[in-house]
Amino acid sequence: MRIFNETSMYKQGVRIEVVAKRKSRWNCEEHPATTIGLPLQRPTIRFINSLDKGQRIEAIGHELLHLLLFYRYGLGVIGLKTPYHGDREELFKFCMNLNKHWGYLLGQIVNTVHHLILIDYLKEEYGIRSDLHNQLLKHNFHIIANDHSNDRESLYAKGLIAFEYEKSIGRIDQAITLYPQTEFFWNAYHSARDHFEGYHFPSIPGPSSYENDILSFLEALGYQKEDFIFFSETDLRRNEEDLEID
Repeated sequence: MRIFNETSMYKQGVRIEVVAKRKSRWNCEEHPATTIGLPLQRPTIRFINSLDKGQRIEAIGHELLHLLLFYRYGLGVIGLKTPYHGDREELFKFCMNLNKHWGYLLGQIVNTVHHLILIDYLKEEYGIRSDLHNQLLKHNFHIIANDHSNDRESLYAKGLIAFEYEKSIGRIDQAITLYPQTEFFWNAYHSARDHFEGYHFPSIPGPSSYENDILSFLEALGYQKEDFIFFSETDLRRNEEDLEID
C-alpha cells in the first residue's frame, strides 16, 4: 500500500486488474504483469491470476515503480517521431520503419534502464524482492538467445537484454553460447555498457541526462537522434499507439 499511495501522489487513478493467463507456447517470452493505458492517461496494471500472493506483491510493486519512475522522476517512454504530413519522402520512410520491430526495441530500452534502478529501489525502500523478475529474465533470455530473428531491431534488443542479464544475474557466457551472436548483438551490448553501466539506485538520473543517454545509445547503433521523441503526459494523449512496460 505504501508504494501505491506514493505513486498516487504523482498519478491518481491507477487501476490494478487480475486477468486470466493466456496459453502460450513453451518458446514464447512470458510477461505475467504489464502496465497499459499510458497514452490514454489511464495506467492499468494487469497481472495473471496464476501468481501466488508473494508473486503478486512483487509483480504489482514492480509495475508501480515503473510508473513512479515515469511520473515522479520523468524517466519517460520513447517512440519514433512522426514526420509532417506534407513531407512525402519522410512519411514513406516512417511507414517503412513501422514494419520493423521498433516497438520491441524502444520498449526494451526503457524497461532495461528502469530495471537497473527499480530492482534495488524496491528492495531498499519497500522491502520487496525481485525473485519473479529474475526468474523471468532467465527464462526470456534463454528464449531470445535461441531465437533466429535477423532484423536489426530484434538483434539490438537481444544485446540490450544480455547487458541487463549480466547486471542483474551473472555472466552471459554461462547462459548462452557467445560465438554465434551477431555484430548487432555485440554493438548493443557494448553500447549499453558504455551508456548505462552507472545507472543504479539511489543515484537516479534527471530526465535530461536519461534522455541524452538513450539518444546517444541509439546514435551509437547508427540511428539519427532526430528520428525519436520522448513522450510527455501531453504527448501521450495524442499518441495513438499503445505503450506497455513490463
